[in-house]
Amino acid sequence: MEARGDFARRATVVAFVAFLPALPALAGAQIGLNFTGTSIFESGYLPPDTMGAVGSGHIVELINGRYRVYDKATGSRLADSSLDDFWISGGAAPVRYAFDPRVLYDPFAQRYYGVAVDNHRGANGFLVAVSRTANPLDGWAAFRLDADTADDHWADFPRLGFDADGVYVAADMYALGTAPQASNVLVLPKSDLLAPTPTVARATLLEDTAVGTTAQPVVSLDNTPLPQSFWSVMSGFDGLLRTTVTGTITAPSVGLNGVALIASAPPPPDADQPGSGTNLETNNSTRFSSNVVLVEGSFWAVQNIAHEGAAALRWLQIRAADNAVLQSGTLYDPLLDFYYPSIAVNPAGDVVIGASGSGESQFASAYAFIGHTADGVTAFDEPLLLKAGVGTYERLDSIGRNRWGDYSATVVDPEDPRVFWTFQEWASGTDAYSTQITQLIVPEPATILLLAAGAVLLRRRTR
Repeated sequence: MEARGDFARRATVVAFVAFLPALPALAGAQIGLNFTGTSIFESGYLPPDTMGAVGSGHIVELINGRYRVYDKATGSRLADSSLDDFWISGGAAPVRYAFDPRVLYDPFAQRYYGVAVDNHRGANGFLVAVSRTANPLDGWAAFRLDADTADDHWADFPRLGFDADGVYVAADMYALGTAPQASNVLVLPKSDLLAPTPTVARATLLEDTAVGTTAQPVVSLDNTPLPQSFWSVMSGFDGLLRTTVTGTITAPSVGLNGVALIASAPPPPDADQPGSGTNLETNNSTRFSSNVVLVEGSFWAVQNIAHEGAAALRWLQIRAADNAVLQSGTLYDPLLDFYYPSIAVNPAGDVVIGASGSGESQFASAYAFIGHTADGVTAFDEPLLLKAGVGTYERLDSIGRNRWGDYSATVVDPEDPRVFWTFQEWASGTDAYSTQITQLIVPEPATILLLAAGAVLLRRRTR
């Protein structure tokens, strides 16, 4: 593994509030329920595409090869099936097999939404599911929709979002012949999915759109109506592209909204790990691999970048009204790489970013960064270790990549905005991965200030 040398500080965080580094770890968040989900031996797929959602009483894990439901209070497993059987039981049998799943919980509709694609590298379809109630154990309605009417592309890496009017799926479309790469968007009226008998009869497939490469449909926690926004990274350019679905939910179209100006960043290097094995692939991309969320009039997003030789995380807050970048920062550690991040934000401005992390002396582990916002400035504590890896991971694919990822999930609990959940991947043995599901409880602002005051008094007394 390549060496990076010694640095005076182990962690650097951009945009900080002065008292935060002096606080004890519990000032950032308390770890609540913290349990291991699915292992490589139960999934059977590489990589797992770590993904989950949290509702009023349940946790849903939907990853490559596996669907599980857990009790939110205890973590006990309540349902378990293969990913393909999940779709079949909902009424949508995948062609060959399903992959790249995503799942979200909509607190306004009190439903879960799921998406995946099938028939890898062949003419394929979108698999879309909605839970019949807020309880995923009550069953799901699932549908298969054509991903490309000409069948000259196949859909990959679907992304999922919603607003007050609809549920949105975007996918990268790869040519089966000589056609160029494209992006397709599926628009589903929410009222149809929430009907007593769910339907996709009025869904619209927008093909060869201008939403940008690997555009993320926004998860609107402001419950805004159309237009619905999509964000993508403009590779090699100083800016992020915002496009929108406009019109009506049954007659939508895609248009350009504008650009959020921010300096472009280099892609992250592959991640170090102990031993002589191959470094972990970070996808070497600055794309938004996980959800972009809209909270209190701002978009929040996180991406992987390179910083001082390490794989680092850059987070952003972008004002929805005019695409102005209100603040951004880089989270990194010179002795660790962080990769496949996801972000969640509550209305008070508390931020949780979950990611995998590893280094020359640290096996691939689950981490979180906890941030607090005061007077428009967000400051993050140093990284919080959620689950320590225990072995070197090396499972090379046909072209020599040691794949890890391809994404993760971090969400706000719909019942309590000061409770967050993150779904991360960690090395649970030699050449083995597992997912880790962690509850993080952020204290009230007054508690943080009291802890800060106590820390200051303690320092004065011990001098």
